[in-house]
Amino acid sequence: MTSQPAVELLIGELFQEDFLRKQIVREMSDLMSGRSDGHHVLGYEAGEGDLRDCVSSKLQSDPQQKADHRLTFREIPAMNLEGPLNGRELLAVRPRHGAGNVYEQTSARLDRDLQSKQPDLDRFGHRPASSGGNEAQRQAERDMQRAIAHAWTGQKPLTTSRPLATTQFGARGPRPTPATIPTRER
Repeated sequence: MTSQPAVELLIGELFQEDFLRKQIVREMSDLMSGRSDGHHVLGYEAGEGDLRDCVSSKLQSDPQQKADHRLTFREIPAMNLEGPLNGRELLAVRPRHGAGNVYEQTSARLDRDLQSKQPDLDRFGHRPASSGGNEAQRQAERDMQRAIAHAWTGQKPLTTSRPLATTQFGARGPRPTPATIPTRER
């Protein structure tokens, strides 16, 4: 097995100009830098699951239409991570409505039943699912939810989550040096 790429990844203009992809990358960057705290805190709704510890960001797949996709994430306290910073665990990017929507996907990733409340999440309050309120109200909810998440030792990242930083992206151990990278005979 080699650590070197097996193929060279090529992308065309169509992919480079994809509006939704650009929005996802920008929102991820904004979440990482702290320029964004997401749009609204999620809640519990039977059929969509208990996502009271999650936040949603709105994304558009078409610049001429309303936001029809959501990116979901949750706050993870630094004490449950390997580094000194608190974390934001990205969970899903999917359409807002329809089969396999973002809420179903997020619940599935977190291994949560769509019909049941999670008793451990009662610490986040009993917020119904909605994005209502003005920006000041939504910011206050996000701030409160983040403070609760950062104080809760039970808020741990999924075992499949990895840091997204240029120096750590995809890393699962020490970075290989040229002397330790195996070569492949042709």
